[in-house]
Amino acid sequence: MASASVSPPAIVPVPREPANETAEPEELAHPVLRLLVARGRLPAERARELEETARTETEPLVVLAVRRGGIEPGLWAEAAAELFGIARARAEDLPEAPVLGETISPRFLRRVRAAPIAFDDERIRVALADPADEAALKAIALATDRAVEPVVAALDELEAVLARWFERGPEAMRRLVSDLEHHETEERDELERLIDSAREAPVVRLVNQILGDALALGASDIHIEPFPDRLRVRYRVHGRLREILSPPVRYAAAIVSRIKILAKLDIAERRLPQDGRARLELEGRTVDLRVATAPSVHGESLVIRLLDSDRRGASLDEIGLAPELVARFDRILRSPYGMLLVTGPTGSGKTTTLYAALRRLDRTALKVVSVEDPVEYQIEGVTQIQVRPEIGLDFARVLRSVVRHDPDVIMVGETRDPETAEISVHAALTGHLVLSTLHTNSAAGAVARLLDMGVEPYLLASVLRAVVGQRLVGVLCPHCREPCEAGPMERDLLARAGMLGCAPRLFRAPGCPRCGGLGIVGRIGIFELLEVDDRIRELVRDRAPTQAVHAAAVAAGMQTMLRDGIGKALSGLTTLAEVARVTEDW
Repeated sequence: MASASVSPPAIVPVPREPANETAEPEELAHPVLRLLVARGRLPAERARELEETARTETEPLVVLAVRRGGIEPGLWAEAAAELFGIARARAEDLPEAPVLGETISPRFLRRVRAAPIAFDDERIRVALADPADEAALKAIALATDRAVEPVVAALDELEAVLARWFERGPEAMRRLVSDLEHHETEERDELERLIDSAREAPVVRLVNQILGDALALGASDIHIEPFPDRLRVRYRVHGRLREILSPPVRYAAAIVSRIKILAKLDIAERRLPQDGRARLELEGRTVDLRVATAPSVHGESLVIRLLDSDRRGASLDEIGLAPELVARFDRILRSPYGMLLVTGPTGSGKTTTLYAALRRLDRTALKVVSVEDPVEYQIEGVTQIQVRPEIGLDFARVLRSVVRHDPDVIMVGETRDPETAEISVHAALTGHLVLSTLHTNSAAGAVARLLDMGVEPYLLASVLRAVVGQRLVGVLCPHCREPCEAGPMERDLLARAGMLGCAPRLFRAPGCPRCGGLGIVGRIGIFELLEVDDRIRELVRDRAPTQAVHAAAVAAGMQTMLRDGIGKALSGLTTLAEVARVTEDW
């Protein structure tokens, strides 16, 4: 960077006079607030309160307007772009990595919500949440010895890119591990030292970093596993485990202890498995943690399940259910009584499907009660009850109470034991619609599973309305997805399904920066819907094997998970390798 005795000035944007607007309240100092008030997007009194608060707060006014004033980040950005006559930078315009490294203090950029996005010898383009921040513009000009060209970006998109640059991933983890390397502790009694080290700032920051990174990546689980020479930390993202930078193994006890303290577990007990829970505020979101510990040869191993309580649940079509299946699903949900089951292995999205089904019900006209372990996220209009086995409040006990509360629809998070199965079947028999999940390999396998639990065949035949079988497959990244030829494995799979065409068109995704090199950007369900007709009822009463029930369902028109998955692969949503991976039983 060339030196200069006097830094070039920032290009400070001057607000334009908005045309055809109602009179602006002159007492407001900030031009964007004045414009929003003039357009009726923000009450004048609320705007004055925000400006008054900003005088004593360390957060910028734009942050207060979004967080406390209820202004959408995009609305503020659009207003600022129009008012100052500058460009609006979208999320895709923001670089994957900082263009100047850490030439400008990351702490300063995070504080003023600014991100340099391009530069040459004379100018630097900077995306700001609030382009009216003259002090920030002048400070960046001074630090870079360049004239600053401001553009405006939505606050949430800007904060996301700053977190990606400076607060997430391997570099941030290395900085925190470095902090640990230089943090000295006194020699004390082992347990006291463990408690103290777990509460020391570097360990707290490192654990928060691990949790925050996992949330930012959309991870469902965090695996922390000690080995002789390292502490392996992996995230399960889109069903796959990804390893991140591993802290030195000597910090394993402190890290594990910190997480056990959060989950209210006994940190002195390291010989027996423990289970605990915690609720934290991370990245402005409420996150529930389910923590399970297990003793291993080299120390305690941890698995943390992340449940984002603030997330919006997906609808039936968003999770991958075809329109014709959604219509059949709706017809089943209109049944006044009976049982609808969703089956699949752990982590196949069964609970998500049940939540999507509950949201399709008329919850103003129906009394809907759910019994769950845990309540993953809340649904308006549903009475949700969380079981607590440690005090004797298990599924069966809650269910016996729920049926006396005059419900129309009961959701049972999981049918785990004969007692829960029996109560659920009797509830369905006495005028309730019961929705529940089972761990089976196929829709047809639910029949044998319930019979093995002791449910009488004639009762099951009377109440069972339908069974949904499902798996999750990875969704290809749309940015790097490309056509490919079918190989021997793909042709064999198509042939077994009777869907081998002369030239099947398949797709693959090699990975790109937008998908983190994975080639996968999410997961979607593949389904089969077994509706119970007279023939299947007869097979249930006769305790017919699963293969016979499956064959009868296919003969009646059921599309299997395999065929549904192949259809999604041919459309470019996923790959046949993904489909084969989760449907290998077929």
